[in-house]
Amino acid sequence: MRKLQTTFFIFILSFICHAWSYGEGLLSVKNILQRPFSLSAEHVSTWEKDGVRTFVGNKNVKIFQGPFQITADATVCWFHEEEARHRKEATVEVYCEGNVTILIDENYENYEQVYLTFETMTGIVVNPDIQPIETFEEAQEMEVVVRGEAIRSKGEEEYLSMDEVVDVSDSGVSRGEMIDIIADSIDSWEEGDKRVIVALGNVKIKRMDTEIHADNVILWLDREGLDDSFSAGLPLSEIYAEGNVTMRREEDLLIADRIFENVREEKGILLDAQIKTSVQATQKKHGASITDIRVREKGHSSSAQEELPINIGGDEILHAGKGQYEIKNGVMTTCGYGHPHYHFKGKKIRLEQKGVHNYISSKHNVFYLDKYPVGYFPYFSLDVKKKEKLLENWELGSSSRFGSFLRTDWNLYVLTGGQQKEWSSLLLKLDYLQDRGLGTGLDFEYEGKDIFGYSDTYYIKDFGDNDINDIPIENTDRGTVLWRHRQSLPYGWRLDMEYSYLSDPGFLREYFQREFKTEKDRETVLYLRKLQDTTAMTFLINEQFNGFDTTVDSLREENYAERLPEVAYRIIGEPIWNNRLIFTSESKVTYFNGSFDRKELSVDPQPVTRIDSVNRVSMPLKPWFFRVKPYVEGRVTGYTESIDTSGHDPKANDSAAGRFAGSFGFDMSSTHWRTYSVYNDFLKINRLRHIFVPELRYMYTPVVTKDPNRLYQYDEIDALDFSQVLVFGVKNKLQTKRGRPGLEKAVDFVNFNVDYYLFPTNDGITNDGINGIIVRNDNFINLDFKCKITDALTFISERNEFNTAEFQFDVLNSGIEINHSPDWHYFVGHRYIRDVSSTLSLAVDYRINEKWSVFGIEKYDLKSFVEESDDAEELGDKRNLKTNVVLSRYFHDWVGSITLELDPVRDDSSLRFDITPKGLEKTQRRFWF
Repeated sequence: MRKLQTTFFIFILSFICHAWSYGEGLLSVKNILQRPFSLSAEHVSTWEKDGVRTFVGNKNVKIFQGPFQITADATVCWFHEEEARHRKEATVEVYCEGNVTILIDENYENYEQVYLTFETMTGIVVNPDIQPIETFEEAQEMEVVVRGEAIRSKGEEEYLSMDEVVDVSDSGVSRGEMIDIIADSIDSWEEGDKRVIVALGNVKIKRMDTEIHADNVILWLDREGLDDSFSAGLPLSEIYAEGNVTMRREEDLLIADRIFENVREEKGILLDAQIKTSVQATQKKHGASITDIRVREKGHSSSAQEELPINIGGDEILHAGKGQYEIKNGVMTTCGYGHPHYHFKGKKIRLEQKGVHNYISSKHNVFYLDKYPVGYFPYFSLDVKKKEKLLENWELGSSSRFGSFLRTDWNLYVLTGGQQKEWSSLLLKLDYLQDRGLGTGLDFEYEGKDIFGYSDTYYIKDFGDNDINDIPIENTDRGTVLWRHRQSLPYGWRLDMEYSYLSDPGFLREYFQREFKTEKDRETVLYLRKLQDTTAMTFLINEQFNGFDTTVDSLREENYAERLPEVAYRIIGEPIWNNRLIFTSESKVTYFNGSFDRKELSVDPQPVTRIDSVNRVSMPLKPWFFRVKPYVEGRVTGYTESIDTSGHDPKANDSAAGRFAGSFGFDMSSTHWRTYSVYNDFLKINRLRHIFVPELRYMYTPVVTKDPNRLYQYDEIDALDFSQVLVFGVKNKLQTKRGRPGLEKAVDFVNFNVDYYLFPTNDGITNDGINGIIVRNDNFINLDFKCKITDALTFISERNEFNTAEFQFDVLNSGIEINHSPDWHYFVGHRYIRDVSSTLSLAVDYRINEKWSVFGIEKYDLKSFVEESDDAEELGDKRNLKTNVVLSRYFHDWVGSITLELDPVRDDSSLRFDITPKGLEKTQRRFWF
């Protein structure tokens, strides 16, 4: 203990001395509210720029911070995210407009526009009432943001206005519209109530969002009811253009020999014409929408999609109304060549443009490759803005585990059309595996105003004998059903539901390897929650209908416990005693019906009702330049059943038991910074800013009244035991500025973090209960280092663990990343895990030219550590873990890829070929990982 006291004294002394040397860079302290800042609205969108996170809320906006409340129609909140990482205080600038009401206790005031600044020590909570948060990569030019930025730029601390907000929405074409005309010759005259303009030779006309190029153009302008001044601008009535006519209107391009349009009625005719319309490029999103859940869980690409042109042509195109075109005996293709490599010929093609949708429907269609007919479709309908294709994706190849295979995904809504495409999608999976059989399934996704979800099914009659690791296949009927659903309910409640069925424990591991490794556990769940200010109420029913652990062979926790049900009430960061103290509490009542474990237990878990309540009181302090947060915590737990350990062998069904666990501790940190005038052309260093954050954390649990061996082990609460942990940490960051003069941006040149974990009494984070899991009780140092040497070269060494008791690394990672966009990207890395593996990873992504690219990855275990046994391999055996090479060829509309995968761990090798339209998201492959 004396050694510990000496170490602690030396650390505090060096801490104070270092802080003194950084005195001029200490962050200032402001009087702020110790309450969380809360924002809720029906719809919330967000993006980050230059260290500031912007939130935009629309409809039923509510802002809370302690007794202070604001309601409004719309709001913009600027959260200084980067600044909050280095300070305990978080600054939030708020602009509200439309029926703004400010409430403080029982007093209120009404305004139309309000700008205020808030500060909080306990964070920001954003809770959309109906739709998930919509996240953008780039800042959005919304009208409410523009108005807010204008007021924010004034530099005033607050702004209160009764003036109504002026809506800048477009009200349509005015009678004073201007038309720009450029031509070799222009003449005009009046005919009755019309003014006629004739433009001859290289004509260029620009009117609002329409631009026309042609050899000759005649315009008719309506003078009825207007004065005689031509300069006032006359409304356009009709247009006739001939000779190499191109008309660009928003995203569409119309090409024709001749065009006549009645502008007033939005009708016309195009002769020997072609319409080019594009699939709209979509923004990358990270919010919790149904599409994004699929991206995260199934590995879809989430990058921005390229535009894909749709070309429709015919001898005569009828413009039947606003956004409506009809073509008899027309042609449709996505090939951009003058003589398309493939196309559809339809007896009657219709194009209907509605808002963000472009619907194309066609009857009696023949599909041509070059000039040869190869297929017939009686009818199809698709929305080209959604990039709908009948055959979404297909792959052909051969695998040592499955034989030759063909995988296809078919979009059923392309055949049926209809309004269901507005809120759902339906995909049919058809697969042929030579050695295993035919597989089929349906993927159904849906999304409404306040609900979204999806359902996946798959079935195969498996003719194989063994799965991975030579596990015999007992049931040939194999498959899965998965349904996940989320819905917003009245009074602030949200419902999450999941149903999962698996035919056998090995099905996911064999057929859906990536989902098996990366998805959450498959389970049947009903979960209700309600968040309000600093409180939360939850209701959970969790049962495993499959009758086995669905995470077998994964790296997740060993124990899976069913909760039937669990009711919880939480208080998060509630200030008490005039904001001097912070109170946090969690109380739960749980009925455990059973559990699934991967190892044989001495005592099988029994049905148990557990009541648990943990309460913590902390006191945030700021002595001098430190931030100190001491706390005291108590946990009371009661069980209806316990384990009898009085005899030699533990026995089940002992009497009811109770337990109290008391703990205390503190968190202490301080933030300092200093700027140095350092310059280096080779490393592109333009001055350096050093941010230094020393930390000290102490956690001690001296009182636990019940041995965890006497309790059934369902989760970490039951495993709670005596523990004492002391953590010394230092976070270092070196920042510089890089970029062209005037456009420099702050860059993290070096990040170096050290955390030293000490267990003074050898009572670490342990669980000596039935499961026998020991998490950690030996002293170790956690090291993270990252250096962006140049814009293209980065050295990374993160999540390293050095065991100070045995004075060697338990985990050591290092890697060099070279990124020279857009041509090539390399990575070389090494991962060492003591007594487990020493793995070398190589990856390269090289764009050979505009048409060809190659990607490769290699993982090789230099030294596999194997426990000694009679039939074990020799220690130090080297082996290949994975080899993957992808060669891609870019065509004008398609991407073709040849993929070679060697997987000795899975005992599988495959060679496959696939073709995917440019811009379409790659759906997750099956049968490999």
